[in-house]
Amino acid sequence: MSITVVSTFHKPVLDLYGQRFVDSFSQNIDKNIKLLLYAEDCVPGSNDSRITILDQKTSLPKLLAFKQRWKDVPKANGKCPPEIKARRPRDWHKEFKWDAIRFANKVYAVFDAAERCDTDWIVWMDADSYIHSPWSYEDFIALLPQDKWITYVGRGKGSQTWPECGFYGMNKNSTVCQEFMKEFERMYEDAEFGMFKLEEWHDSYVFGHILNNFKIVQTHYLDYSEDMYLREASTGGGGHPLINGPLGKFMDHMKGGRKDTGKSLQKDLMVNRTEDYWKS
Repeated sequence: MSITVVSTFHKPVLDLYGQRFVDSFSQNIDKNIKLLLYAEDCVPGSNDSRITILDQKTSLPKLLAFKQRWKDVPKANGKCPPEIKARRPRDWHKEFKWDAIRFANKVYAVFDAAERCDTDWIVWMDADSYIHSPWSYEDFIALLPQDKWITYVGRGKGSQTWPECGFYGMNKNSTVCQEFMKEFERMYEDAEFGMFKLEEWHDSYVFGHILNNFKIVQTHYLDYSEDMYLREASTGGGGHPLINGPLGKFMDHMKGGRKDTGKSLQKDLMVNRTEDYWKS
């Protein structure tokens, strides 16, 4: 089974944590697994032959067209529309929830990689990740069962919120996954009648909306958090499910303010992790 991991970042991210991600991938992930990077206005350093670096601006014309189309529209740049603001008194000011431009970078990288790569699986991995321990091919493919059309990080049992899209896998050989990807892209390409019909339009919300619709009839999916229950899951972000599930054995995800510290917090752990990385 062949696998390509996909990620993207721009120059500020490269300097802060992107290069660290690339280096940790090269050092710790099995040599049979490829990495495809879409770099915006930067050149990551790597002499690893399985890492392909593409210039985002020449490789993702659909992304550039999306940004041009919506760059001057407030609702696509984090400004909550009045009709939603009226019913969201507690969080309308959280601009990330309506910043379609910001999060379009990662989804268009996924759309392009799905067409460009001939591997069996495409795996999205956020660049604010760090591969802290050796990750063998056998351990990696165990997380991508062939009978599943998609894998993702949920928020634990009882969750009422969007998935944690720092890591998800798409089985390109599955017709269900192919239909999912078509609908995912349509939500952006036909945004006025796609994502802007939703309550929020960051990538995780859009992903979760489509996923929930597909899950009604397509049950062969893998939620890495399905054996977890996080107290926050029913009302908020669901804690930090990625590091508390099977992925935490190999990687850390510095979401939010953790980017500045370079590591997730000890209080984020809700399980007994035994890896050396988590002991320090």
